[in-house]
Amino acid sequence: MPSYEGILSWIFCESPRSNHNVPGVPEVDVVTLRWNGEQVARREMEQGETWSLDVTRPLPGPATVEVVVRPNEDGSVEDVIGSVQLATSLAGAGFQVARFDDAGARYELTYRVNPHDPGDG
Repeated sequence: MPSYEGILSWIFCESPRSNHNVPGVPEVDVVTLRWNGEQVARREMEQGETWSLDVTRPLPGPATVEVVVRPNEDGSVEDVIGSVQLATSLAGAGFQVARFDDAGARYELTYRVNPHDPGDG
């Protein structure tokens, strides 16, 4: 039976949700990626930044990856701005790009699904 792996390649911040409007201080979001509810990556991002993720996990069945942002400001709240469904039907289709635009937060997540060769480690 073939096996598959889901790969989160990178995320790009076109525009953060943060809008504190403090001169000289960059607008920054805390970005979290959750794979079936489990946090797999987290860091701060600002406008124009690309984060190389290199997150690879076995894909025995469909998986949901959520993109969660929180402005890096006191009292701010995390929001899921979008999600993607990783499924074996995407195997071999190459890179997929999901765009999320929610209340000023604009991000792009690039991902793919590959057949997994157990000999590759």
